[in-house]
Amino acid sequence: MCNLKYNRESGEKMKKFAVGLLVSSLIFLGGCSKSEKTDKSEPLVTVNGRIITEKMFQETLEQNFNAPEQKENAKDPKSKFIYLVHKNRVINDLIIKQLIDEEAEKRQIKIEDAEIDAIVDSIVKSMGGEDRFKASLALNKIDEKVFRENIKVDLLKRKLIENVIGDSKVSDDEIAKFYEENKENKFKHDSTVRASHILISASGAEMRNLVVAKDKENKLTEDEINKQVKKEMAKAKAKAQKIYKEAKKNPDKFVELAKQNSEDPSSAAKGGDLGFFSKEEMVPEFSEAAFSTKPGELSDVVKTEFGYHIIKVVDRKQEGITPLDEIKPHIERYLDGKKKMDAFKKLIETSKQSAKIVYLNEDYDPEEIKAEYHELIKELKKEPTTEPRSSKKPEESTKTSD
Repeated sequence: MCNLKYNRESGEKMKKFAVGLLVSSLIFLGGCSKSEKTDKSEPLVTVNGRIITEKMFQETLEQNFNAPEQKENAKDPKSKFIYLVHKNRVINDLIIKQLIDEEAEKRQIKIEDAEIDAIVDSIVKSMGGEDRFKASLALNKIDEKVFRENIKVDLLKRKLIENVIGDSKVSDDEIAKFYEENKENKFKHDSTVRASHILISASGAEMRNLVVAKDKENKLTEDEINKQVKKEMAKAKAKAQKIYKEAKKNPDKFVELAKQNSEDPSSAAKGGDLGFFSKEEMVPEFSEAAFSTKPGELSDVVKTEFGYHIIKVVDRKQEGITPLDEIKPHIERYLDGKKKMDAFKKLIETSKQSAKIVYLNEDYDPEEIKAEYHELIKELKKEPTTEPRSSKKPEESTKTSD
């Protein structure tokens, strides 16, 4: 979390209800897809003897930045500049991955398959089953084996941090100091509402992937797939309408209905509770319904890009500064995360300084890449602007406004 502004805590409460995306479930992972475009194993870099190949580079580049097309369009300086920025980032990330492996080996840190299985199982469960999990992998073009490898890398990071800093706790004094220094610019909030919701997932793209995943023999035509998607969307809407009628009839049962039916894993276990949020934090359709509903009342069924929502507004707050006792747990998590991130960065930087890194292909040397895009910056600055001509008369264009 780069900015501890009290509008949403990343990871715990999914901003804009990104409940259907597997990438949001493990946003910390930078996965690589299985590439079918290249089988090149040419060594590009060695890190203390560990080899980074062109294939590793291309796979990471394609998944994270979709950038190979930019390389092909090298005559366009802007596209080439973006490609070079991505290229530099990917090489650095691959070097860091090698350093993580080496540091883990030094400290005899290992990740067992059972640990990875446990995380995958929890993700599958939170997403509503194996079919939805596999559909999300397909939607995000992530290979399952590489996804598991990325989980392993993240677990190594966590264990390395624990090994380096031990049980480092954030003190009350640190929390209070951070609050006093930042309350005017970080903890001011607009008008907010506290609401709970029940989500029945109905993403068109996800529904399509579910239909395709079940069609193992590829018998369905495109029209048949679209019909099945519409049918599934209609079933989701009907389910939401049924739950809405029950909640409207028995408002006290909302928490129970959310736990039983909501497909938002981050809030279902809490009876649908989303906490306080501002208008800007949620997708427009959701915010409009929540902010136009009185505390204690239900909105009508609301359709967003993530599905159908039944919203119950619990409370409202006028704009102001969030009290310390209310924000304290968020500050504590932020400072704890910052300590760990700083420790990890220091570890990797120290490891990198002492490592023997050899660039076998000078085109992948970060210094060469930086020199190339500095030249491109100069070239881009020389490009004429393509702004539309002013409609003002020549004499008007020389005037300045107050």
